[in-house]
Amino acid sequence: MLADGTKVTCSREERPELFDAARAGLGALGIVTAITWRAVPAFTLRAREEPMAWAEVLDRLDELAAGNEHFEFYWFPHTDGCLTKRNNRVPGPAEPLSAFRHWLDDEFLSNSVFAMVNRVGSRFPGAVKTINGISARALGARTYSDRSDRVFTSPRRVRFKEQEYAIPREELAGALREVRSVIERSDWRIGFPIEVRLLPPEDPWLSMAYGRDTAFIAIHVFHSTDHGEYFPTIEEVLTALGGRPHWGKLHTRDAAYLEGVYPRFGDFLALRDQIDPSRRFANAYTTRIFGK
Repeated sequence: MLADGTKVTCSREERPELFDAARAGLGALGIVTAITWRAVPAFTLRAREEPMAWAEVLDRLDELAAGNEHFEFYWFPHTDGCLTKRNNRVPGPAEPLSAFRHWLDDEFLSNSVFAMVNRVGSRFPGAVKTINGISARALGARTYSDRSDRVFTSPRRVRFKEQEYAIPREELAGALREVRSVIERSDWRIGFPIEVRLLPPEDPWLSMAYGRDTAFIAIHVFHSTDHGEYFPTIEEVLTALGGRPHWGKLHTRDAAYLEGVYPRFGDFLALRDQIDPSRRFANAYTTRIFGK
């Protein structure tokens, strides 16, 4: 529903420009009242999760990305430890984790224990390096398969603040080395792992992966930890590479910057002027990022 109350339908065939804009429209174009999804049959995913050293991950980035449907990893700052995750479709039958292993890994260790160590690290920052070192060495490998949603998602019950940037895929290794160098030169104590994931090009105008193979770098801190130096400093590193901020996470970018990293940014603004000239759907955030 548009700002004037008009109901419209858009798709690749019908009003394709509105379709490409609204799929990452940030609520600025109208109210989505119905969606028709293109679905695929349910499938089983095989997960292979294992620790790997920092240098090996960076050396094998291309191989790990090309050899798996989905590859991501987590690096524990102040250490050489990473946890890699590889997901691929398999015909089945599923071989899920036991109920106890799922509880131990995904609830007790990844949530209850992780919350406890972050509270300790927040209160005693000097302990963070030791805690991260123990966590990185304690990582265990596991392989299992299950229904896709049970493999691809995981419960996150520890409150945190997050900033995530999408950069050109070819810049990933260099960006990570610079991020690590910045952390090592600082006196920060970063208790949360840094998350890295990959995505192929997309075509919604304001998709973070619009028009290019993309790598995402996400940084986090415990909800009570000050992020005042950490987030802006890493943001400088990633914006120097043409990074695009995650629209729903913390960032400081405005329209002057964003129009330089989104080729269709001007087209989005022009379309918005046409269908919501009075800015019925504007708010403080959209005013900052769109400039009006």
